[in-house]
Amino acid sequence: MKLKGIKIRLYPNKEQKNVLNKHFGSCRFVYNNALNYKIIMYSDYGISTSKFDIVKQITDVKHQAEFAWLNDIKAECLQNTIDNLDFAFKSFYRGGGYPKYKSKRNKQSFLSKQNNRILKNTNKLLFYKNKIKFRCSSKDKELIRNNKIKRVTYSKDKINNYYASILIEFEPKKLKPIDKEIGIDLGLSHFLITSDGEFIENPKLFRKSEYQISKLHKQHSKKKKGSINKEKARLKLAKKYIKISNQRDHFLHNLSAKLINENQVISLETLQIKNMIKNRYLSKSIQDASWSKFITMLVYKADWYNREIQRVPTFYPSSKTCSSCGYVKDDLKLSERIYTCEQCGYSEDRDINAAKNILEKSRDELTRTQTLQESSSLETR
Repeated sequence: MKLKGIKIRLYPNKEQKNVLNKHFGSCRFVYNNALNYKIIMYSDYGISTSKFDIVKQITDVKHQAEFAWLNDIKAECLQNTIDNLDFAFKSFYRGGGYPKYKSKRNKQSFLSKQNNRILKNTNKLLFYKNKIKFRCSSKDKELIRNNKIKRVTYSKDKINNYYASILIEFEPKKLKPIDKEIGIDLGLSHFLITSDGEFIENPKLFRKSEYQISKLHKQHSKKKKGSINKEKARLKLAKKYIKISNQRDHFLHNLSAKLINENQVISLETLQIKNMIKNRYLSKSIQDASWSKFITMLVYKADWYNREIQRVPTFYPSSKTCSSCGYVKDDLKLSERIYTCEQCGYSEDRDINAAKNILEKSRDELTRTQTLQESSSLETR
């Protein structure tokens, strides 16, 4: 069984909005107070508190008259909030960023793992005795109905739209094996170039909207703090960012699905994207392209549908190597868009040449791995 997340749009009525907003606010309150408690206990007393200590403290707080309103909140949601904080600290200990306080101005969310289901023959999701209307594709609705729901994350974005991200267990239908293999070279002028010579244009969604975004930022900054007009300007700006994000996700999902459907093996470079973003001239364009998200989509979709992703080593000179004879042209300049081999005279578009090299290198790596596995199995015998 595989896991899949399906995000649906919720349309709660006024009463249901109040219930959801109370949960958002209460979970944010518990998270911030628990984080503050951990910081104070460690900085003032040198005591490292576990999530069980915090759960006990929250239980004591709920018995106080001042915080009686916490008893109106689904208890497991508060428990899941503490689990999220504990996970955030574990990520910090592994090298991630230090947990931050949650703000009511940013995206709001809480997690529910119990008694989540879609009511039969309706477009309504049951949460805490509330039947909330939702909208999604018929395909996604069938998947949710026919598979086990693991958990649901309820959220509200910066423009006050409500969503539910439903994690289900499902068994994907495997695609029929095919003989086609492809190498792809990710770029910025074109999003990707295939070893078959196909160029996929980079939509450059943020770059194309950059002027509008800067204009909206200026309008927002000029409004009086705390005014209604300031809030209206904030909503306009947030809508623009959300639209760009949705357009990007749509493009990446469609492209990754197309590549998975049409190819059995997809060969990629192993890119160090975190290091590449440090280049101040290219960082904005790289983040706009969202290579990392695209590669993640390819990997999990390949796992679902019986496809294979092959990786080429990071420092393999795919652009400098001749795909015909293997000669490495060390003095290749970035401005040279046509690769011309000095040894055999082969001439090809630089990016297509790189994609062909990525495909051939992944084949060599696969053959080498299989040979090593066979030799090790013979030694074991």
